[in-house]
Amino acid sequence: MNRKYKFHPGMYELGENEKFYSDMEARGWRLKKRGGSLSRFERAEPSRARYRIEVYSPPFLEHSVLPEEKIAVFADCGWEYVTDCGNLHIFRAPEGSSAPEFYDDPAQQAETLKKLKRDAVWGWVPTVAVWAVWLFIYLTLNGAGKFAAQFQTSLVELPPLFLLAGVLLLQALYLRVRSAWIITRTYRRMKKGIPLDHSPSKRRRVHRAVSGSLRAMAILCGALLVLQLIVTRSTDLPEETADPYLLLADLGAAGERTSFIGRDSSVTYSPGLLADYWDMREYLDDPSGMGPALYQDVYRLRFPAMADWLAEALMNTASLSRQENFQPMEAPGLDAVWVSHRHELVAVKGNMAARVTYLPSDNFDPQLICAALAERWTAG
Repeated sequence: MNRKYKFHPGMYELGENEKFYSDMEARGWRLKKRGGSLSRFERAEPSRARYRIEVYSPPFLEHSVLPEEKIAVFADCGWEYVTDCGNLHIFRAPEGSSAPEFYDDPAQQAETLKKLKRDAVWGWVPTVAVWAVWLFIYLTLNGAGKFAAQFQTSLVELPPLFLLAGVLLLQALYLRVRSAWIITRTYRRMKKGIPLDHSPSKRRRVHRAVSGSLRAMAILCGALLVLQLIVTRSTDLPEETADPYLLLADLGAAGERTSFIGRDSSVTYSPGLLADYWDMREYLDDPSGMGPALYQDVYRLRFPAMADWLAEALMNTASLSRQENFQPMEAPGLDAVWVSHRHELVAVKGNMAARVTYLPSDNFDPQLICAALAERWTAG
C-alpha cells in the first residue's frame, strides 16, 4: 500500500498540523494533498523534514491562491510548496535544510491570522441568518403550532434522524467554539511576541475524548437510521389484515380497488424506536366513478403516555382540517376521539393512536369508524 489517508487536526490548529505532517514523514508517509477532513500521504523514505503553514487571506471575491512571487521567495529560502486547503498553504523543508522560519517577528505573523480569526469567531452568522429567515417565513405561513406538530410526528416516525441531526449540530457547535478559542489564543500570543509552537507536546486528551464520543454517537445514530430505513417496507394493501389499521371493507364499503392520481392502494410499515408506524391508503371504484377513499396514519407507541401528546400533533397536521375543527366525541372502547366536520378523526386507546380520513364526506360515519377501530385495537 503506497497511499494512506488520515484525519488531520483542525485548520485553526497551526502548530498541531505542522507537527502532524512532520511526524507522518518521520514514519515514512509524505503529505501530498490536504482535504476538508482527511490528508492524503504517499510512502516515502522516513526523514526529519519540517513542515510550515502560511495563512493567506486574499481580498474579497478573489481565490485563495498564494501569489507565485511569494511561493518563489519561499522556494529561494529552501521551502518546497506542497499543497493548500482554503487559506492554508503548506510548505516542506527537507531534512538537513537550513531554510529559515517564515517570520522573525511573531506580531508580523499574527497579522496574517486576522481574517482566519474573524471567520472562526463570526463565520457562523451567515448560516444562522439564512436559517432564521427560513424559519420566520415558515412560521409566518404555517404558525408555530403546526411547525411544532410536524416536528413531533416526524420525531415519532423517524427518531434516529433527529438524534443524528442533534449530534451533528452539537458536534458543529463544539468544533466552532473550540476553533474560535484556539485561533484567538494563538493570535493574542503572537501579538504579545510569543512565537507559534511548531511542535506542541499537548496530547489534547479532553478534545479527543469529546470529539471521539460525538463521532461515535453520530455513527450509532446513522446506523440506527439506516437500519430503520432498511426494515421499512411499502407493499400493496392486503385483502385482509391483522395490523391495527382499517380497510374499507371493515366499514361496509365494497368495490374493486383502483388507483387515484397515479397512486395505488398501499401500506407502508416502519418499526421505530418510539413507535411502529403504518401509513395506509385505499381507493375503491364504483359505478359513480368516484369510489370511497380511506387514509390512515396509525401508531403503536412504545410509551402509552405519548398518545395524547401525539393526538394533538395529528390534529394540528391534518391534511383537510385545522386543529380548531376537531371536537371531542364519546366513543365506546376508545380512550378519546376528536372529530372534524371535514371527514377526519383522531382516536386514542392505550398505546395506540390514529388519524383517519374518509372520502367522500357523505359516507363519513365517525361512530362506525370508532367502533371498527375499538374492535381492531382490542383484538390486537
